[in-house]
Amino acid sequence: MRNKFRPKHQRLILQCYPGGRSQEKHPNTSELSYLLYYVSTRRTKLQKVGRFLERKVRSDVWRGRAGNVQVTLDISKALIDRCPSDLNVFADFIISILMTVLNSNDLALCQYTDATFSAFCEHHDGGLLADDQEFVRKFVELLKLYMKVGERTKTTNDLGWVLVSLKAAKSIAASEAISTSNGQSRVQIDIIAPVILQQMYSDTEDDLLILDARATALESSSNEATTRTPRTSTGTIRPRHTDEVEDDSEGDSPQHEASVLALQALRKLFDAIHDNGVSQIRYASIAVVHFIIDHPKNETWATNMIDLMARWTPVQLRFVILRSLLEVTASLAINETSKHLVVTRLISSLLSSSVNLVGLSVLDVLHVLFSQILSHLNQHAKGVKDEDGTRKILLDKLALAIADLATHTYYSDQISDMVTEILVRLRPITNEGQQENANGNGTATLRTMREISEPPSTVGSYANLDKYIRNGKSQKNISHKPALVIGLKVVKEILTVANTVDSGVTRNIVPLQAWNQTEWAITEKEAGVHIAYVDALLTYFDLEIGKDPEVFDVKKHSSARSGFLARLHLALYDYCLELSNKQEDFEVINVLLLTVVDRLGLYGILRGLPMVLQLQDTIHDVIIDGHTTGGRPEKSKLPGRNLISLDSIILTYISAVAKKLDIPDLEGVVEAEIVKRKAATEWDESITNPPKPLSVSLKKTKAVVTKGNLHLAEASDNSEDEEETSSTAVVGSKAAHAHVDRSVVKTYLQATPLKMPDEIKLELTAEWQRELIIRQGM
Repeated sequence: MRNKFRPKHQRLILQCYPGGRSQEKHPNTSELSYLLYYVSTRRTKLQKVGRFLERKVRSDVWRGRAGNVQVTLDISKALIDRCPSDLNVFADFIISILMTVLNSNDLALCQYTDATFSAFCEHHDGGLLADDQEFVRKFVELLKLYMKVGERTKTTNDLGWVLVSLKAAKSIAASEAISTSNGQSRVQIDIIAPVILQQMYSDTEDDLLILDARATALESSSNEATTRTPRTSTGTIRPRHTDEVEDDSEGDSPQHEASVLALQALRKLFDAIHDNGVSQIRYASIAVVHFIIDHPKNETWATNMIDLMARWTPVQLRFVILRSLLEVTASLAINETSKHLVVTRLISSLLSSSVNLVGLSVLDVLHVLFSQILSHLNQHAKGVKDEDGTRKILLDKLALAIADLATHTYYSDQISDMVTEILVRLRPITNEGQQENANGNGTATLRTMREISEPPSTVGSYANLDKYIRNGKSQKNISHKPALVIGLKVVKEILTVANTVDSGVTRNIVPLQAWNQTEWAITEKEAGVHIAYVDALLTYFDLEIGKDPEVFDVKKHSSARSGFLARLHLALYDYCLELSNKQEDFEVINVLLLTVVDRLGLYGILRGLPMVLQLQDTIHDVIIDGHTTGGRPEKSKLPGRNLISLDSIILTYISAVAKKLDIPDLEGVVEAEIVKRKAATEWDESITNPPKPLSVSLKKTKAVVTKGNLHLAEASDNSEDEEETSSTAVVGSKAAHAHVDRSVVKTYLQATPLKMPDEIKLELTAEWQRELIIRQGM
């Protein structure tokens, strides 16, 4: 009698509830069908139905009528499925119903909300999240409540609570509502991501890969089952979620199943193919990176996670993950070196993986990473201590990350552009900086570092990544010693990586002109700049020029004296006559000269032989009265030990030239002279052909760079390292007279039938035009 005076929509709703006190109830089928027909033909009734169901569920929860609560949830789900286009009309009431049930502290009822919330997320388009602030507040509160439910496992030891949170997280991850463009996407992801990741986190290295394989197998089998299962009527029976972890195979613990479910939820965040997929992947990536920063112990787990994220993401959007990593590192304070190191390792791991990042702006990434290097070197220049050595490791990892950009070739000139982008910025150490550092004042160095590393705002406080990229593109020339060393090491590593991997894309070799205006570095002995330069240059000759030794047209270049090789030999000439040279310096000169001959053949000999013959004339002018008369200042006195080393280099070079040009008679004469010098102990035994590897010289010199590591501390001035030979070359020294000189070389060149034009043959022994090269290089 009481129901007789109720509105019709209330009577239709109440008729759906079966009688009895059973804890397991489902709506009366026929009554539910009529209710659905009623509201679908009278859309204005949806709000009234939703409001009544909200009041009904509150009453039933308070009275402990679990069966009626289940019926309310079934009716709510049926309404969503029947009227998806009008969901926004009654969405607010659905949220209230779910929150009421979740606050009941009844695990069975909380688990029962899964189907209703899943249907809500599936059909919700996020429209209300863009316009209705009150709805936004309630929806965010619902998500937080779902995630908080999982914390009850800690007190009850019942994994079911965690599963409630994970299923909700999976539902929202697959929903269009999470990809809204008004910033709510990040809010929602920041709520669900920690719960998902915490469940997946493990101290076991291969756990993630096992979980991914398990989840893939489950989804494959469930998809097959779905295609075989006939469709059933909706609204009466809850559909089974075929992609959830419901496998009954033996040996899988509930904890493992929960971890697989968490992985499935996270995968939904990255499998974004809708219009706002970029923002969704971006915020999901940032959330994962921050979680990894907070859990830095398991590096393998972290790198596996980044790799899986990239593989889940659509190919055309994978670059968003790397951009998000760069965004995180740009947002960190510059003194948070440990966090920077964690993110840099992730960047390096992603770049060096087999994942292809289509659409990646390679030079933008290079600019950001190199700006990071300069920013951290700025801290060193300021005198900020690196007590635990993290900054040194970070700088090495940043250099490696830049090199890892060469793992995949996206266009033919990529490697050339990367190398040129770094080399073009390297400039000689400024005199101002040298003088002030010599006086114990690092002001000039610090000012230089600020100019090249700091954007308009303070380092470490960038508002977004784009500012970092713009700053990298507008960087001034780099003339700070540690920055020069690291930049040259980066060039070496780029060439090494590019020639180690096969990206499947044909690329152009790095042209020799990429090294233009860098030859000055051969004489920059401070902080081992010259060693780093030679190391990078030898790597280039070995890996790039070694691929195609015929790449240089001798006829085309024979008359060009202003090219890089001409200026390089000019710098080598000055390097040879440095009074401060030690044995390792001559080893460096020897290996570079012989490498040019070996890799560039006649083209390299045209640039090198005239210089070497002029060097021979110059050093033998030194013996007159113990000082130079051949173009060097009178005060430049060469130690006798240096003279022997230079004679050894010259004879070894001429022998290598004779062998390369196939002049056995000249080679025999030179070798006989070498044997005579060795017998008379007038030979530097460190000068050999083939030359000793540069790594041997690196161990002897006080260089800043060693293979695989970067050291920022400048070499200490230790006078006890090696006792200097103070004697200068004198008249009558046996080593002072060259038995293989310009005339001998010229005689054999003219007498030997060589396959080259006569004008080139003459140019090989022509007078070296030192002043002309200097003028043309200006």
